[in-house]
Order: sequence, then C-alpha cells, then structure tokens
Amino acid sequence: MEDRRASSVIDVEEIPELSAAQRENLLRRSWMTNDGLWFYQAFVNNGSDAANGWNTAVVREFGRLEMRRLLRTLGFTKVTSPAQYYRVFQLAVGLYVGDLFDYEDAFDGTTHQIHVKRCFAFTGVSKAGVAQVYHCGPFERVLGWFEALRLPVKISPEVGLCQMAQCGDCRYTLSVEFDPEPAGGEP
Repeated sequence: MEDRRASSVIDVEEIPELSAAQRENLLRRSWMTNDGLWFYQAFVNNGSDAANGWNTAVVREFGRLEMRRLLRTLGFTKVTSPAQYYRVFQLAVGLYVGDLFDYEDAFDGTTHQIHVKRCFAFTGVSKAGVAQVYHCGPFERVLGWFEALRLPVKISPEVGLCQMAQCGDCRYTLSVEFDPEPAGGEP
C-alpha cells in the first residue's frame, strides 16, 4: 500500500505566506462555520423552537458586542449623524461579513434599504434541510449592532423566519432615528 502522505510532501520554502485578506477571509469563514454547526446541533438535539430561540439571543448579543468593539477601535462611543452611521455599517459588514453576503443597499439619511441577493446563512440552513423553520440570524445580528450604536430603528418586515426560504427574496427597510445632540467622539 502506497503512503499518500509521501506524495504530498512540499518543501517548506514553497508554502506561500497568507495575505491579510486571505487570513481575514479564513477566520471569518471559520467563525461562520462554527456558528452554523452550533445551530445545527442545537436544532437536531433540541428542536427548531429551542435552536431558534437560543440562536436569536446569541447572535443579537454577539452583534452588540462586536459593534461595541468596532466603535472602541474607531475611538468613539456613538454615531450621531446619518453619514457616520452608514460608514460604520459599511465597515462592520466589510469586516464581519465580507463576501459571505451579496447585497445591494440604498441609504437616504434616515431610511436604509437592504436587498440580500446571496446569504451564507440561507445557504447553510438550506444544505442542512432546515431553511423553512430557520429564524434569520444575520438580521438579528444587525439589530444587535443598532443596540450598540444606541440608534432607535424600525425594521420592516420584522425579523422572523428566513425571507429567502419563505418567499424567495430577502429585503429589509430600516428606518433609523438620530439624536440631534452629539454624545460621542467622531469616527
């Protein structure tokens, strides 16, 4: 029997360094895989209601904490203008989600419309066969971002069962309210 390991031996000097973008992408994808596996095991062992309840609580709190970290890193505590909000939202999506989503958005200063064309969560729950009963985790995460930003938001439709699974399309409209008095540093 042939040892397959011997045929895959590579000289260490032939192994390239990973770019910062490659490292970031690997870490992001690994984290989302962990998240998906956790949800699936919760679903299999405890049912959809329990798994969705736990997932909703965890991803919203996780979103709140990751946005707080981003704000601290940027050196401020609260966004106070539409331009600040939209820039921080773009930074968060680029950092935490990257190319796991394909979406289009439009922002007019108080209304943020988001049309998700491809969603990693929908892809994962579809492969697992549980898409029809999956409560949207990614937009619960976004609601956590708004909690950390301390910006009141109305979201339509309300976050619930996965829109892609239920109606073949995912669109949200976020109506954002801004405090007229600055309460933190500038981004």
